[in-house]
Amino acid sequence: MKNLLYVALTLFCFACASDPQKEMEKKIVGEWCNPYTYESTGELKGFNFKKGGVCEAINIPSLDLKTWEIKDGFLIVKGFDVAEDGTKEVYETKEKIGLLTRDSLSLVVQEASPRIAFLYLNAKVLKK
Repeated sequence: MKNLLYVALTLFCFACASDPQKEMEKKIVGEWCNPYTYESTGELKGFNFKKGGVCEAINIPSLDLKTWEIKDGFLIVKGFDVAEDGTKEVYETKEKIGLLTRDSLSLVVQEASPRIAFLYLNAKVLKK
């Protein structure tokens, strides 16, 4: 009986130690690009999520991105939208993470009908 209690406590500790949000943050670090743009133009366009919450746009001159974070299953990206004349407006998105693997990132913008989602692939996968 005592051994069973130790096993149960050990399993409980492992369950508490795994933080889904931290796991998502680890998986999202890297370059994520739109596969349809790459397929049609050969150009990588998307986002570079760096450790520490730093974010940059990839080949999107109209976006001056600064930060990213994951909160309650949502990806929040902040920065500035840059107009052709150089003026800047605050840019912020909050999109639900529908799927996140090493190779795929699906963001749900609208749950209702029609459901709107964006798919990004890890740039390493696209370059192969």
